[in-house]
Amino acid sequence: MRLASFPAFLKRGLLAALLLASRAGAEETPWIPGVSTFIDRREVHVKAVLAPALPKDVEQRLASGLSTTTMWRIRLLVFRNLWFDGLKDERRYEVTATYRPVTGDYSVERRLDGRLLDTRVASTREEAAAALSGVPSLPCFTLGDHLLGKSLVVRVKCAYGIGVSLGVVPTTTETGWARSGIFDWPERAAR
Repeated sequence: MRLASFPAFLKRGLLAALLLASRAGAEETPWIPGVSTFIDRREVHVKAVLAPALPKDVEQRLASGLSTTTMWRIRLLVFRNLWFDGLKDERRYEVTATYRPVTGDYSVERRLDGRLLDTRVASTREEAAAALSGVPSLPCFTLGDHLLGKSLVVRVKCAYGIGVSLGVVPTTTETGWARSGIFDWPERAAR
């Protein structure tokens, strides 16, 4: 059956239903609206957040008391106009929030490349969700002399959900890559 054979009001209704379904899915899918960076001596600090913060299934997992983790991949690249950017370094930043039923709060662990940065207590679920949904101006990279005067860029991606496909195949839900503005590390800042 062809679409031309449907009455006009059914076509409009079908189009409206498709638009609403696509908007509902798009509103719930997190993305990274921007990545900000700044350099302090030799350290590149990176900040990024998810918008919206967390999808409903991840929030439900957190609310149910299950340990919930988001994993951020952060890459430092040399920017090239006419070729692929050159990867210089990559970090993996993980945040895990776990409900503690005895005290009624959440334990939030932050790790960089598998090493524990800190563990803190979040008194509410909203505070724990905020910790899971962003990179808080973290010093990620130490610049060396080989990067002096080069145009640099940082890319960030977040894996926020783990599921199962076909009942047995583990899957990871993640955002697309977001990129910072182009910046350089001038020689005067190196000293």
